[in-house]
Amino acid sequence: MISSVDLLLNNYFSYEIRVVIKSYLVNEIAYKMLQQYFSYLYYKKELYENFCYTQYILPNCYCRTYYNSNAQRWKTRDCHHCDELEYSDKFTPNDFLECIRENPQYVKIATRKIHI
Repeated sequence: MISSVDLLLNNYFSYEIRVVIKSYLVNEIAYKMLQQYFSYLYYKKELYENFCYTQYILPNCYCRTYYNSNAQRWKTRDCHHCDELEYSDKFTPNDFLECIRENPQYVKIATRKIHI
């Protein structure tokens, strides 16, 4: 595949030097597309969690609110269903887990400044 580096430096440098120069170049378009995909995955996760909450958690919720006289305040005891939603990955989409939570390069890609 012919790149812009090949076209510009074809007459000046050998093939090996052009390969080394290309190894230092960064594809900004790929980073931008990955960042857009990550934001889409966050959006999809929020939609799916809201759907699961209204369809599965809310009808079965039996959370208790009670007054603690020792602490002089109201407290809430969460039910099993609410704990599952908040503290587990049961209602999180698999592509979100694979691409964001289990990806060691996610922080590097997400925090990169794009200069396009």
